Amino acid sequence: MARIPVVFTFDKRIIPASAIAIKSLFDSADGSCYDVFIFHSDIELKEQAALSKLSRNTNHSISFVYVEPEIFKGFKKSKGSWREIVYYRTIIPELLPYLDKAIYSDVDVFFKNSLEELYNSNLEGFELGAVRAEKNNKNTICHKYFEENKNEYIFWSGLLLLNCKKLREENYFEKFKNTALTFKDRLQFFDLDTINITCNNIKPLDLKYCVLEALIEFDDFKKAKDWKYLKDVYTIDEINEAIKNPTIIHFAGELGKPWRRKNPPAYYGKYMENLEKELRKYTFRDFRKKLFNKV
Repeated sequence: MARIPVVFTFDKRIIPASAIAIKSLFDSADGSCYDVFIFHSDIELKEQAALSKLSRNTNHSISFVYVEPEIFKGFKKSKGSWREIVYYRTIIPELLPYLDKAIYSDVDVFFKNSLEELYNSNLEGFELGAVRAEKNNKNTICHKYFEENKNEYIFWSGLLLLNCKKLREENYFEKFKNTALTFKDRLQFFDLDTINITCNNIKPLDLKYCVLEALIEFDDFKKAKDWKYLKDVYTIDEINEAIKNPTIIHFAGELGKPWRRKNPPAYYGKYMENLEKELRKYTFRDFRKKLFNKV
């Protein structure tokens, strides 16, 4: 069975959520074998050792790849969550030069099923695969419209199936870099905007690979704020099918991050309770958010 490379990029501020994402990936493997690569710039050896334990006695592996932050000097970033690390996904093909294909995933997710079907998708002619978020036009509701973006849809960047071979051969990191610097003052969703403007051949992936949590948690998904723009992209049947059989639940949107809630979903709370002490590295911001979170 082929091994499936999955890349996560995170820093020391989000270790608990990252550990849960990786553990759920392994637990839902259903026979698949994963090689996990963690791109970082500040995770200490003690935390690396604790994270590595997640693959102990499994067929999976975990490797750490140090990324020099200076590579992204001049890129737009914030003092909060959106630091230069959000751009690390754009350099994956260059730092893993022996891979023809790889999966990238955010860490504010929970895996429910194997990624084997996703990994085996045909990417011939495409730079990457991603999940459609919104129609790309001047009437966008959630995302920012760029006339330079020639795609029919705006794609989420939280789950990417990368055609690493094509991206390397066509020097896409330099293209991403040029876009990030050229549009620096106009970017709203830093990495998402950069990727959507730069790539003109993105393969649409099934919604099941990025099911926003609110679609599942609300008794009627039409009550979720995301319905306002998703209804122009997906049919009701497509959304119902994704809710019924999600591969990845993405904790993005109105409900907030589950590790910052008083009452996270039961399946997520169970993973939080079972984290090793070394991985329970919650930040002051996490505690503050949890204190004022009504969920």
